[in-house]
Amino acid sequence: MKNLLLPILLLFSVSLLAKTAREEIYENLKLSGNQYLEYPVPEGVQYTKAPKGYKPFYLSAYIRHGSRYLIGAKDYTEPQALLSTADSLGLLTEQGRYAKMVVDSVARLAADRYGELTQKGYMQHRGIATRMYNNFPEIFKGKGKRVDARSTIVIRCILSMMSECNTLMSLNPDLDFFIDASNADMYYMNNGKSKYHKLYGNEPETKQAKADFSKKNTDSGRFTAALFTSYAPLESQLDSTKMFSRLMEIAQSMQGLDTELELFSIFTPEECYKYWAKSTFNWYTGHGFCPLSKNMKPYAQINLLKNIISSADEVIETGGTEAHLRFGHDGILLPLAALMNLDSVNYSTADPEELIEHWRPYNYFPMACNIQLIFFKSKKAGEPVLVKIMLNERECHLPLQAINDVFYKWDDIKQLYFSIINNFSE
Repeated sequence: MKNLLLPILLLFSVSLLAKTAREEIYENLKLSGNQYLEYPVPEGVQYTKAPKGYKPFYLSAYIRHGSRYLIGAKDYTEPQALLSTADSLGLLTEQGRYAKMVVDSVARLAADRYGELTQKGYMQHRGIATRMYNNFPEIFKGKGKRVDARSTIVIRCILSMMSECNTLMSLNPDLDFFIDASNADMYYMNNGKSKYHKLYGNEPETKQAKADFSKKNTDSGRFTAALFTSYAPLESQLDSTKMFSRLMEIAQSMQGLDTELELFSIFTPEECYKYWAKSTFNWYTGHGFCPLSKNMKPYAQINLLKNIISSADEVIETGGTEAHLRFGHDGILLPLAALMNLDSVNYSTADPEELIEHWRPYNYFPMACNIQLIFFKSKKAGEPVLVKIMLNERECHLPLQAINDVFYKWDDIKQLYFSIINNFSE
């Protein structure tokens, strides 16, 4: 089902994009990393003041783990072995020898830490927790305040959770924590069993569109000529296209490491941009409101949205918890943001060329990306609960009537989300 709220958002979201994605990536090659982008610390952000008489009392969040090493050993060892072979055969150019030096160094750093949180990742969460505490002191300061923190059972998510909880605890030792990471919560924290996750995204037309767009944006000829005097003797070990991808992923992920080394210099800005375009279309067909995937993939996060709503309603009715913090993954947060109609994340088109002009994943799900719902109540009895939603600590707009631009009645938000949930229940 096509997202009925999309046209409302497109009227203003597209106009906000002052530069093209190509221009932005040419200026900052790190953006081409999409999900590998180091968390952009919000600097100089001016938050909208709450309506008179309103104070924050509750925060609900879904937070991705911080920067990590690449997932598999082969992500490092395959290009490392090929570069070593090429070097032994005298097939590396000067730039190729530089690439070998960098890959050797990074492979040593990553050894036996595949998929794990880096030190930068840990620090990203310290920063997020500190700003959360300082931005909303009414929620976290004082005695008897309770924080409920849950994580998926993946170690990088657990350590991300511990980083934020330890930071909050250091800021207020009187906080009361409930911390857990259990399979019992996976039905909403990381629901890989959802029928929407399983049934959509692999349609023949989707696969063909991805293959066509990938072919259009793939050309490793200049790259291999820059690194190797001849690549033909190496093709049986790793084809040039896959070698290009391996080294590009290493380059992108290195921004999450504590190192002065870099690998972007072996690529041209246009190569980075085209790789970003392919990555963006792949993420979109797999997690966005893509007509090729029947506009269904975001609905895999219905259980998570239900949990956010029910947890908030319980707090509003009975109190007892000041914050619910959930720690998980990019493949959950991205479709959740689309499902929640946050700014332009729910953009929908079947045309990949149109998509890459309007859909910027590096703004949505960098490392440690997060969705925060902050709840406000008035001193006056009978006044509605208001909510402000932030994506990566930046205020979002919803297709609803707002108060002071970014504050919405919780009852209106629930009506919007229940209209989605009731149409697409598991």
